Amino acid sequence: MATLNQILAEQTKIIGEAKSSLEAAFKKPPTQAATIAAREATVADLKARVANLTETKAAITRHIDQQVAGYQSEIVALEKLIEEDKKRFGDQPTPPRPVRGKGRVK
Repeated sequence: MATLNQILAEQTKIIGEAKSSLEAAFKKPPTQAATIAAREATVADLKARVANLTETKAAITRHIDQQVAGYQSEIVALEKLIEEDKKRFGDQPTPPRPVRGKGRVK
């Protein structure tokens, strides 16, 4: 799946091209019907792109929500294990880690 930045860059490029073609159409005297048709085509294209971006946004949001839910489940499971360990072993302080030597003394 393309990244959101790639999708946005592509959409920006295409929208820029559509705007440029509209600006070029305005430089030469078009007929009124051609102007309306160009605007309608641009609106239809932009609506399609907005729909695509909205769908992509929803998919990304669902993906992130699933990741968050997974992490939350893992947190709950680990908290339960901690509580069970505390009940089983009591609230004993964590033993200090062994300190390794700082190297050989010459």
